[in-house]
Amino acid sequence: MESRNQKRVKKHLKITNKLSKGTAKIPRVCVFKSLHHFYAQAINDDKHITIASYSTQQLSKHANNIEAAKAVAKGFAKALSDAKIKQIVFDRSGYIYHGKIKAFCETLRAEGIKF
Repeated sequence: MESRNQKRVKKHLKITNKLSKGTAKIPRVCVFKSLHHFYAQAINDDKHITIASYSTQQLSKHANNIEAAKAVAKGFAKALSDAKIKQIVFDRSGYIYHGKIKAFCETLRAEGIKF
């Protein structure tokens, strides 16, 4: 029997294959939730490099809740704007679009990132 994470990884591979690949101008933003932290990174799939990244580890107060996901989104939006990126392709990594993922996306949209 597969674990919940193994099912999520299989779902992530299906989703990633259907998404358009990230480029230098429109990167793919991939998120990851661990038990203690929330991570986001912008990936250029053409060159296989990370353009920008941000996580709850970079915050002064470590938490893994919806408010922390919103704070990560604000810091990540600033990192994207420093890299002169206005549009992204969002990859939810097999997670259901609710809770932290939804709060992250709504905050990114409020900060002016289009997807």
